[in-house]
Amino acid sequence: MLINPLLLIVQIVPGVNPGSCLNKRGGPLISSNIEILQKKLANIRRSDNSQSEEEITVLLDLADILYRTDPDESCNLAEQALLIAQNLEIEILCARCYRIKGISYSYRGEYEKALDYSLKALAIYEDTNDKPGISSVLNSIGIIYGKREDYDNSLKYYLRSLAIREEIGDKEGIAGTTNNLGNIYQDQGDFDRALMFAERSLKYFTELGDELGIATSFNNIGGILKSRGDFAAAKKQFRNAYEIFNRIEYKTGFAASCNNLGELLTIQGEFKQAGIYLNQALEIARETDAKYREIRAYENLSGLCEEMGDFTGALEYYKKYNDLLHKVFSDESSRNMIQLQIKFETEKKKKEAAIYKLKNIELQDEISERIHFEGELRKHQDQLEELINERTIELKNSYNKLERGFQGTIVLISKITELRDPYTSGHQIRVAKLACAIAREMDLPEEKIEAIRIASLVHDIGKINVPQEILSKPGTLSNLEMKMIQIHPLAGYSILSEINFPWPIAEIVREHHEYIDGSGYPQGLKADDISIEARIICVADVIEAMSSHRPYRAVLGLKEAVREITENEGILYDRDTVRACKKVICEKEFSFD
Repeated sequence: MLINPLLLIVQIVPGVNPGSCLNKRGGPLISSNIEILQKKLANIRRSDNSQSEEEITVLLDLADILYRTDPDESCNLAEQALLIAQNLEIEILCARCYRIKGISYSYRGEYEKALDYSLKALAIYEDTNDKPGISSVLNSIGIIYGKREDYDNSLKYYLRSLAIREEIGDKEGIAGTTNNLGNIYQDQGDFDRALMFAERSLKYFTELGDELGIATSFNNIGGILKSRGDFAAAKKQFRNAYEIFNRIEYKTGFAASCNNLGELLTIQGEFKQAGIYLNQALEIARETDAKYREIRAYENLSGLCEEMGDFTGALEYYKKYNDLLHKVFSDESSRNMIQLQIKFETEKKKKEAAIYKLKNIELQDEISERIHFEGELRKHQDQLEELINERTIELKNSYNKLERGFQGTIVLISKITELRDPYTSGHQIRVAKLACAIAREMDLPEEKIEAIRIASLVHDIGKINVPQEILSKPGTLSNLEMKMIQIHPLAGYSILSEINFPWPIAEIVREHHEYIDGSGYPQGLKADDISIEARIICVADVIEAMSSHRPYRAVLGLKEAVREITENEGILYDRDTVRACKKVICEKEFSFD
C-alpha cells in the first residue's frame, strides 16, 4: 500500500523541540509564533536594520516553522536569508541557511538537492568545529536517506549524530536522534533494536518534560510491540499516547493514536470500540484537512467492516479510500509533471535563444564579408553550410535524446507496476511484443502500432491502487477482492489521462478488459465500441497470462491459450484479432523469448 497502516512515525529534525508549541491544527507551532515573527520582519525591513544579522535570524526562524507545512515558502525564506548572509559574509549563518534549505527540499521530495545543501552546511560546520551544527546536519542527512529508503546510510549518519550529541550532552538532540533510529530499525524489521532506541527516546523526553515527545515515543513503542505481536502491551502504549495527545490538543497525533487503537482492536475482535476510535480518527482528519490520516481511516474502517461481515460497508469505505488516495496521488503527479514541463520549456527556450543568437552573428559576418570580400563569398558559404549541417546534427541528437527520455519514462511506469506485482514481472513487455506482432499481421498503420506498444507497456499501471496482498494471493479471490482488482483499468485511465500523449493511451488502457459481447469491465462496451487497439491488447494479455506462472495456478502454455481465444472468438475476443494472433503464433512461430 502507499500508506503505512501501522502508526504515526515522527522524524525529529534538528533544532526543533517537538513539545515547544502547538499550531492551528493542533500540531507544532514554534513558541515565538508565525504572526509575531512576520511583524518583527516587517519592522526590521522598515527600519535601518534591513540586511542585518537580525533579519537573517528572523527569516530562518520563520523557515524553521514552515518546512513541514509549506516547504516551498520555507525554502524561499531560507534563500532570502542566504543572500543576505553571503553579502555580510557571515559563514555560520550561511550554514544554517543551507541546513534549512536541505530540510525543506527533503519535504518537497527533491532528495538530491536536499542532500547537496545539507552537505554544504556540514562542510561549514566542520570547518568551524561547530559540534551542535555538525550533529544537527548529520541528523538531517539521516532523515533524507531514510526517506529514500537507503537505511544503511541513514543509520550511519544518525549514529554519528548521536555520538556527538552524547559527547556535548544535548538531551533534546539525543531524544530526537534515538527516536529516528528506532523508526529506521523498525522499518528494517529489527524490532529489538527499534524498541531499545524508542524506550531511550522516551526516557530523555520524560526527563525534559516534553509531552509531545513523550506521546510520540509511546505511539512508536506501541507500533513496534504491535509488529512483534504483543497486542496487549501495544494497546497500553497507544492508550498512553492517546491520552497525552488529547490533553495537549495535538490533533495530528491524536488522529494517529485513534487509528492505531482502532486497527489493533479490530485485530482483537473488539469491533464496537474499534469503530468508535476509527470514526473519531476520520472526523479529526477531515477537520484538520489531513488527507493521509483520512485515507488511513477509510482503509481501517473498510477492514473493520470486512471483519464484521459487512461487505457492503467494506466496499463503500474502500471506494472512499481508493478515490481519495487516487486524488492525492494525481495531485502530486500533476505538480511533478508541471515542474518537469516548466523545466523542459525553460531549457528549450534557452537553446532556441542561443541558436538564434548564433545564427544572427553568422548572418552579420556573412553580410560584412559580402561587402568587403566579394571574392571569398563561396568560401564563407561553404563554412556556413558546414555549420548548419553541424547544428542540424546537434538538433537531431537533441530530439533523439528527448525521444529516449520519453521511452525511458514509459518503461519506468511499466516497472512501477511490476514492483507492486512481482509475479507479473515482464508481463507488460511481453504483452507489448505480441500485441505489436498481431497489429503488423493485421496491416495496421505504424502510428497505431506505436500506440499499441506504449499502451501495452503501461496497461496495468492501475494495479498500484490494488493492495499487495490481493495481487500476490494464492488461490481464488473473494467477490470483494475481485471488485478491487477490476478497479485497475479505471485507475490506470485516471493516471494516464493527466499525461499529454500523442495517442489515446488512457482510453486504450481503460478498455483493455472489455469483451465483444459486453461482459467485460469497467464499462461493459460491445464490439466496435471497443477500440481496435484495446481489442488487440486484450487478446495478447490473455495469451501472455495463460503462458506464464501465477501464484494461484501453474503455467497453462501457449497451446491452451490459443484454445481459449479460439473457443471464444466472436464472443469475448475480436474475430480478426484472434485470426491474426493464431497466424502469428502457429504459422510464424512467435516466441516471447
